[in-house]
Amino acid sequence: MAIKGKGKTRGRPAARAPRRAPVHVKPPFFLRRWVQVSLALVAGLLLMVFAVWVTNYLRQQRADDRAATQASEQRTAGQRWKSQVEGALGKVGTLSPSALPALFPDLATTITGLQKGKVPDGAATTVKKAKADAKLAVDPLKKYDLTGEVRAIGMDEGQVSWFLNSQTRIVESLELYSQAATNAALAITAAHDQRAALADAAAAIQTKAAELLSDGWSDYQNALGSVQIFESPLQGLTGPTGAAGT
Repeated sequence: MAIKGKGKTRGRPAARAPRRAPVHVKPPFFLRRWVQVSLALVAGLLLMVFAVWVTNYLRQQRADDRAATQASEQRTAGQRWKSQVEGALGKVGTLSPSALPALFPDLATTITGLQKGKVPDGAATTVKKAKADAKLAVDPLKKYDLTGEVRAIGMDEGQVSWFLNSQTRIVESLELYSQAATNAALAITAAHDQRAALADAAAAIQTKAAELLSDGWSDYQNALGSVQIFESPLQGLTGPTGAAGT
């Protein structure tokens, strides 16, 4: 009996090709999400830093411009006050950049003579002229609105005090010189035994006037120096001589 299919082999089916899995393709570096987020963060920080720098620069520029404007205004105010003081004191004496002004020299000589009981030649004319010149000098200084000139231009309290004190002291000094001339006039017409006493009173007033002038002149020089106007080489600015006021 024959056996079917003997000697024949059944062919194996061909193996299937491997299943293709999806391949993930990475995007370019700068298109990756985390890179873009990081770059945006860095860009934001840089922009913020730049904005702060620009703001600070503009603020500093405005501050520098304002300081330069104030310095110019302060110097102008100082120059105007300098002209007022020199114009006034030049009418009654001589000015020196490095020394206290010498005011009313003829009046001083006359008072000294009267203290000795004598009436110097031309004494009446001298004291009359001294009173008239003192008025010519003091009136413009008293009327000058120095307070308005030095306010609101960036001066500190010390600078303002120097300016205003210089006005107060110099005005008071000139008024005392005028009073000294008045007493000298009384001494001229007084009896001989009273002349020296009246002359001594005039000399005492004159001494007080000189002291006030010294204080006022110190404040005046410090005021000018504080706005870079130097009348003489100063070792350093000193404090105001007293309370400010006009």
